[in-house]
Amino acid sequence: MKKNKHLLKNFTSLATLLFNLFLICAVPLLAADESEIILLKSDNDTYEIAKQARVFIDDEKSYTLEQILTLPESNFVSHKNFNFGLSKKAYWIKLRITPDNSNQDWLLEISHPVLDHVALYIPEDNGKYNVKKSGDALPFHNRSIKHRTFLFELPLKENQVNVFYIRVSSESTVSVPMKIWNEKAMTENRVNEQMVFGIYYGLIIAMALYNFFLFIYVKDLSYLFYVIYIVSFGLLQMSLNGLAFQYVWPNSTWLASYAPTFLIPFLASFVVQFTRYFLLTAEKIPKMDKFFQIVFWLGIILTVNAMIVNISSILWVLIAYTFMGIPFMIGTAIRIWWQGYKPASYYLIAWSAFFIGALLYALKSIGMLPNIFITTYGLQIGGAMEVILLSIALAARINMMKKEKEDAQKYAIEMQTLLANSYARFVPKQFLTNLGKTSILDVKLGDQISKEMTVMFSDIRSFTDLSEKMTPEENFNFINSYLSRMSPIIQNHHGYIDKFMGDGIMALFDGMPDNALNAAIAMQKHIVVYNLHRDSQGYEPIRIGIGMHTGRLMLGAIGGIERMEGTVISDSVNLGSRIEGLTKIYGIKIAISEKTFLTLDNPNNFHFRFLDRVQVKGKKQAVSVYEVFDGDSENNFALKFKTIGIYEQGIENYFKKNFKEAKECFLEVNKKNPEDKVSSIYLQRADYYLGHEIEENWDGVSVLTDK
Repeated sequence: MKKNKHLLKNFTSLATLLFNLFLICAVPLLAADESEIILLKSDNDTYEIAKQARVFIDDEKSYTLEQILTLPESNFVSHKNFNFGLSKKAYWIKLRITPDNSNQDWLLEISHPVLDHVALYIPEDNGKYNVKKSGDALPFHNRSIKHRTFLFELPLKENQVNVFYIRVSSESTVSVPMKIWNEKAMTENRVNEQMVFGIYYGLIIAMALYNFFLFIYVKDLSYLFYVIYIVSFGLLQMSLNGLAFQYVWPNSTWLASYAPTFLIPFLASFVVQFTRYFLLTAEKIPKMDKFFQIVFWLGIILTVNAMIVNISSILWVLIAYTFMGIPFMIGTAIRIWWQGYKPASYYLIAWSAFFIGALLYALKSIGMLPNIFITTYGLQIGGAMEVILLSIALAARINMMKKEKEDAQKYAIEMQTLLANSYARFVPKQFLTNLGKTSILDVKLGDQISKEMTVMFSDIRSFTDLSEKMTPEENFNFINSYLSRMSPIIQNHHGYIDKFMGDGIMALFDGMPDNALNAAIAMQKHIVVYNLHRDSQGYEPIRIGIGMHTGRLMLGAIGGIERMEGTVISDSVNLGSRIEGLTKIYGIKIAISEKTFLTLDNPNNFHFRFLDRVQVKGKKQAVSVYEVFDGDSENNFALKFKTIGIYEQGIENYFKKNFKEAKECFLEVNKKNPEDKVSSIYLQRADYYLGHEIEENWDGVSVLTDK
């Protein structure tokens, strides 16, 4: 013996093997084939131990550890993959483990999280065994290592065989996939696992929220049923892999045991509902739709039953129910796809991916397939593909239905559009809309409506002088050329032309006057482009003035039975026309009333100057008017913007009767911007009032006698 020990010291590579063989031969309790010994080496990370493990089947669940310890070795047999399927028996698993390093920490993992009872019997120095119990029949906090699977520390003695016993039983499938990890490898595996699960369940949550918001938006029940399905499917997978017991219901042993069961028919029934609404079976195959309704309610009944009966007695029924509907769903999808319903192709691909994954997992669960990656994670792999593809399918379905609806209405809309376009050349569509009419045929004499609107007037400066230089044909061509350029600008800013008045335009705008003001600015800027064209043709440039006012208008149909027209009648129209006339007097491009100014939704988008407080012809009440200079040339805009501060000081002094200070301000404005006619007018007024007495009730209002 001493000689053998001496040889072992000299031949290091052979020592461990010979010493283990010696121990196996020398110790009767450990007498067994060396293939049953699990040799743990410190340089290995993990061990699959199914080949070395031996199992004794306790048919009546009656054996105690003491009885197990007295059993002959022949009662413990090997098993191919330790997947026993549905079983009411208890299983005693015997492990013989020898480590080469007692300082290395090892962990035993049983990676089937839905087992009800798991007990590890650990040998002690006194020959007795200490037991550590786990399983989803106990609250999660009872576990010594908080992990979704069952983890146990293995206290091992170096270079000797350590014998452990595991007792497993469960109401559902009994599968005991076992591994031994060193602690470092298990930590790394947990980190990687958490990342993968985080991505996967993040995808499930994202798809659920995305489709739920789509349901709220489009009110399509197929989205709601899809959300219920993927949420219950996510919870089912979390139940099966232990994450739900760890994070969602750690204190509910009932949910830990029953959720993996009742969630199966629940999600299957909502898959059926989703299928009905997504494939439009009520419309396309009514008989199959009635069948699916029966299947749905059967699933709800099974869900309730699965909550109250023994799991093992109903699990086969649930699996049969789940797979019963597959041929009908696939067949229905194929038939509807054959009819030309393209979203059914996405449906087929999505569910094919899921069903393959689910089938692999189910066959593994009942013991027909081994515990390998593709069977263990079949649900996750197929589910991820299915969730993504069905979301794409729902989007494709909405687009297809939208297109079908558009195509169905296309002919009628085209005809209606042609007719409406023909009428719109004479009666604007917005006019009919404001009257609450859909067609010119509905308009009757006397139809009217009162509405707050912005009225815009534009006019070509010195048009009379221009027209005298042209023939009647040239006049018509010029007017049409000008109006054809201005009309689209008004329409593009949500306005419509009420009247063409020779060289003038009267336009109306609903809602906030911002659109009208933006249209006026765009018109002034386009005049610059138009003048370049006129100059290239040898014509004189033109200028236009634009005025607008916001107020209540009366829109309606006037005339006689045989001849009538749409028009607008209001004192606001007259005021808008007068404000446009002020642009000639003050030499500006755009003028707006105080009402328009105060009604703007976004006044900060524009640049203003107070113009004057005037009493226009035909009005007894004075009105404040503002200049908008965004439509000016770049140079004029820059000069007005630069001098606006001193200009406003001058205006303030003028209306406070501080004419000397006002004059100084306007002189400074004129020095920097000699072409500013408004400042010149106020400068003349200030000069006048400095040399004349002012009436006691003077309020600065300018009374205009011309239009």
